[in-house]
Amino acid sequence: MKKKLLVTLTLVAILTGCNKDDEEESSTQSIVGKWRTIKFDYYINGVFDETETTIEENSTCPDYIEFKANGTYVVIENDANCNATADESGTYEYNGTNITTISNGSTEISTVISLTKTDLKIDFTESSGAAEYKSVGYFKKIN
Repeated sequence: MKKKLLVTLTLVAILTGCNKDDEEESSTQSIVGKWRTIKFDYYINGVFDETETTIEENSTCPDYIEFKANGTYVVIENDANCNATADESGTYEYNGTNITTISNGSTEISTVISLTKTDLKIDFTESSGAAEYKSVGYFKKIN
């Protein structure tokens, strides 16, 4: 009986501890790392327009955006031979809700829809005249 009670208490402690850790991790997720694009969904004035799925020239070296711990970012494009080129770079700030990037004097703000250890989903919306253009980007972490 004591052995059964000890096993039960141990399992409860382990499960409770794991759930607490999972909750803490999800509330403090970081965008630091390399993120490859999976797809973009495009909307015009709130109406779905199209999905553009990312197709890599060489799947062994995908294009990606890297958010570095020092507050800088770089967008890397790879050709079919895995020759990398920095397409864009600048600084960023992530406040838990928005990612603000600054590059060549231009500031863009994206809203983080969801963020886990392996997946990032963002919303970038801009207006032009009477039209509103929304892009929802889906990314996978590659490191």
